[in-house]
Amino acid sequence: MNSLIPFASCLSDALDGLGPVSPVLVAPEAAMGCFLAEDMVLPQDIPARSEALRAGFAVSALDLVGASPGAPVPLTCTTQFVPGQVLPQGADAILPEEGLERWGAMVDAIRPINPGEGARLAGHDGRAGDRLAQAGTRVSPRHIMAAHLAGMDCLPIRRPRVALKMDAAPQRAFLRAWLTGLGAELCDTRPDMTLRMTKDHTHRLALSPAETAWLSRKDAGLVVDLPARFDGLVAACLALVLPILARLSGARLRAETRPLARKISSTVGLSELVLLGEENGAWHPYPAGLLTLTGLARAYAFTVLPPESEGCAANTALSATPLEQPIGYP
Repeated sequence: MNSLIPFASCLSDALDGLGPVSPVLVAPEAAMGCFLAEDMVLPQDIPARSEALRAGFAVSALDLVGASPGAPVPLTCTTQFVPGQVLPQGADAILPEEGLERWGAMVDAIRPINPGEGARLAGHDGRAGDRLAQAGTRVSPRHIMAAHLAGMDCLPIRRPRVALKMDAAPQRAFLRAWLTGLGAELCDTRPDMTLRMTKDHTHRLALSPAETAWLSRKDAGLVVDLPARFDGLVAACLALVLPILARLSGARLRAETRPLARKISSTVGLSELVLLGEENGAWHPYPAGLLTLTGLARAYAFTVLPPESEGCAANTALSATPLEQPIGYP
């Protein structure tokens, strides 16, 4: 074990001096799943002008003070508005049909109304300059909708380029889906990072169960050697590839802290990946350094115990990274 390279040293050497990739501007739909390179800020008030929220007549609330069946107030605008329609200048409310009385072509208001009633006033949903999402946030469908409604034609994102050099179909299929789900762009040229199956089955890295994995820098970017077995491959992806993707994306690994439902036993001198289930607000750990297919399918999060750890006692507050959406802000 003493001849193995510490996991923390291998990762820190690769991360040293590594910065985010350059931002690119893409249409909101193309930004789905990627990470914002800049804060997402409203360019204008939303809505820019007051809009109807319901069907009725556009009125100024001040004009209808004291309106009643015995003292009706004639409406100056007798055009009926529908939800989403922009209100005319001076109107700040929508009077519904039950607040009206008709006399041929004449329309009278027979009750008062409060300003903003039945209407969405200008700036109600957001003011110009309001921050919708901070840099490093993963773009989701709600951000895409907000961008369109705010008139934003493009969003600045960071999209790391990753090359896959994997022969095994199951591993390649997993990596393609996993990487694209994290906002990476798969490519064959000018990659920021290359993932390849290791040809050297010698234990090099003090990380269980990914002792045959390795991370290094080459002229063309970072290269990650992945073990052939799924357990070592997944462990290497979680422990090595995820921090690299977070750095290249200008984001960070998310963390959730919960108490341990039971103790974890760990091997001194070896970093060990631990899968964690979640139940009743507590972590339920799987065996340290062991990754099974059923465990992976059921787990909620993971953590890497440092080599100096002898384990963790029950009820210890433990920080872990969720397996779903592990990068970005909550």
